[in-house]
Amino acid sequence: MKKNLTLFVFIVIGIFSVTAAAPNWGVADTLEHYEIGPGIEYIKIRYESVPLTLWATTIDMTNPYNVIEQVQSNNSVPDLKRELVQDMSKRLTTPGHKVCAAFNHDFFSYDEGVCIGLNISNGVISMPAGSGRSTFAITQDKTASVFFPVPECKAISASGDEVTIDHFNWGAETIRNGDCVLFTNMNSLNLDAEGRYIKIRPRSNWIVNGTPTVCDVLEVSDLPLQTSDTDFVLYLRNTKLNSLPDIKVGEEITISQKLVAGKFGTPPDNILQAFHGYPSIAYEGKLHDGEYNDFENGREYETSCRTMAGMSQDGKTVYFVATELSENSAGINCIDIANWMLAHGVWNVVNFDSGGSTAIVVDHTMLNLPGRGSLRPVMDGVLLVSTAPEDNGVAHYSFSKTQLNVPIISLASLTLISQNKYKDVIERNVEVEGFAFRCEPAELGWVDKEAVFHAGKTVMSGKIIAEKNGITAELSVSTRPVQDIHIAADEILIDSVRPYRINLEGNINGQVYTLDPAAFAWTSSNPSCCRIENGILKGIENGETSLVGTLDTITVGLKVTVEVTPETLVHENFSDLSDFPLSSTVSNTLSISHEELPTGWPDGAVLQFDQKTGRNPYVEMGKSYRLYSLPDSISLQLNLSKEALAAIKHIRFDFTHKNGKSYWQPEYIPSDTGDQTIVWAFSKNGIAFPTEDFPLTLEAIRFVLNPGSRSEITIPLRELKAYYPVKANSAINNVYTENNFAWITAEGELRLHYNLQQTGSADISIWTTAGQQISEYISNRELPGTYTYNISDRFLSPGIYILTIRANGKNQSLKFRVK
Repeated sequence: MKKNLTLFVFIVIGIFSVTAAAPNWGVADTLEHYEIGPGIEYIKIRYESVPLTLWATTIDMTNPYNVIEQVQSNNSVPDLKRELVQDMSKRLTTPGHKVCAAFNHDFFSYDEGVCIGLNISNGVISMPAGSGRSTFAITQDKTASVFFPVPECKAISASGDEVTIDHFNWGAETIRNGDCVLFTNMNSLNLDAEGRYIKIRPRSNWIVNGTPTVCDVLEVSDLPLQTSDTDFVLYLRNTKLNSLPDIKVGEEITISQKLVAGKFGTPPDNILQAFHGYPSIAYEGKLHDGEYNDFENGREYETSCRTMAGMSQDGKTVYFVATELSENSAGINCIDIANWMLAHGVWNVVNFDSGGSTAIVVDHTMLNLPGRGSLRPVMDGVLLVSTAPEDNGVAHYSFSKTQLNVPIISLASLTLISQNKYKDVIERNVEVEGFAFRCEPAELGWVDKEAVFHAGKTVMSGKIIAEKNGITAELSVSTRPVQDIHIAADEILIDSVRPYRINLEGNINGQVYTLDPAAFAWTSSNPSCCRIENGILKGIENGETSLVGTLDTITVGLKVTVEVTPETLVHENFSDLSDFPLSSTVSNTLSISHEELPTGWPDGAVLQFDQKTGRNPYVEMGKSYRLYSLPDSISLQLNLSKEALAAIKHIRFDFTHKNGKSYWQPEYIPSDTGDQTIVWAFSKNGIAFPTEDFPLTLEAIRFVLNPGSRSEITIPLRELKAYYPVKANSAINNVYTENNFAWITAEGELRLHYNLQQTGSADISIWTTAGQQISEYISNRELPGTYTYNISDRFLSPGIYILTIRANGKNQSLKFRVK
């Protein structure tokens, strides 16, 4: 539901530039908003007018149980095998070190195969190539800052000799990277260049702009030495080959990592983590002139999906914002995102890599579609980590959003999340059984046993309270007036088996909402044919009625026809041949008779024609059948000779909608001779067509022929039969298995369609055939109905994939191919 963004995650104190005006994207719809870890707040919002989906995550650095980490792919620099952000998230989650969320960073040089810019991981400079344009740093006391980095790093022997470190972890074979390189425990190169090697082992943790790290000298050699998890290697050559002439095994060597002030900002003391930010986009509350507008090739105006990092003025709150590029979310440039962040309280903003690298991962699941190619492994990433002790005890329940802003008399599905005492998430989409719900005030509405909120008829504010085992959760609610309340259909056809919820709609500023028909009082002109309870219709006996619903001064009406059905109904037995208009594009003779029926057939007819060559060859029986009531499937019995099987390419039924428009054209390809029955289900993988679409009319049966053959063809036909959902063993169950509630289509774009038979959510994952999970998506709790999830093949390489979906308490797997 649409809502004003009245409660937002970016709440800080500061002085903001008057130029920090958010883009005019209209009203935001908050889809999710809750804590995903201690002091880590997550929000997902949607701007329909752009359109734009945006994820914003806020980290309160004063919370003692969270940290931000810069991590290298596979802990290696340069990165010989880059890693997906979600794989980093999984790999680095351990007891007491839970990765709550992760983002890409990854400024990467394809020419040189390394990260660019200065990056620091756990106090170690991992890669300072070119120093970069800006650095986003986190200190040991958990304070963020942005500055222009100028490194001054040295190795100092016990005798006082020193040498400037030109580079870290890369470039021993490339003279332009300097004559002194420190290879750390993140190095992934096999060191083999000529020069002098000094293997060292640090005695303590590393830090930048803090106390230099004292190391023990383990080995000195003119032959290559290799790094390990515990041992570093200082490499000297050319002009610096003899810079530490007296260094010996067993002595101390001190490594000083220092960053000094550049053209803006002041590097703080005791830096633990840092990310190259490329140009600084916003600085001290406004766009950073000379930086944001000095991208190469005008990239500040490039529209793409993006990851942006920001901080509050005091550096104690850190923000990460990500978007996606998809059919439903437009590309955004750096300036618009930065202005949006500034207008919501951010002080400094830098950009991380965009396009195919863009990733937000929560609970090891990638939430966004990155766009621009396949899902891209990256060289390094950002981890938001909970360091709280392991604890599976439920101490908090939270709703999946902090505020609900909906129309009066509307329906809204609610989602609950459980958390431990540190606010680590234990379970998303908590089962609602055992919860007691109440609304304050009571006039606000009510919550049913499926955790669906039924808004009252009065515009007001209040709250929904959920309680279980003495633990409560509260959701602020505001209801709004709605206009143009009406029933979506003027008339409806129902049977005595399928309940039908009256499709009531309303309008707010052009946006259509589904409303609650139970809010209306209903009367019927013929109550004997159907009954209505809580806005749900069920047929009793054949007949027609006019329903009138009233709510205060609002009146709506619906004409209802009830057609009660037997289990099966024969619509045509082919006894009256004069009823069949026949047409063909390839036949000289075309007839239908009762002669030469197959053995055992008590009735039926035989279609006869001579097939000749021609373009688009077919024979069509054009009689129109208005199908009675709401069948779940239809069948046609026929008997095929060898000649008929060879001649038929496929058999097609043409159906029209109740309003006469072309609706459905199922095709059947016969594979055997002899007596057989074609069955078509009025469903998509077991999900019945909408009640509003009935009655359907069969307009024609077309036999599409293979071109090029010439023969005399006879096709015996018998009983065009409809099946109705009277018993559990109706024909539809012979076609589709019970758990087929999801299917994939490729109508220009891959789409997963799934049916929720009860209020709940869908958990969707995509896997390679080797068993690697590529992505996961968990929907919000939704009302029963059919939903669509777009599968972007832009992030999938060619090949076969498996999609799994869990919903309705069942699992289903589907295969699809990307070409």
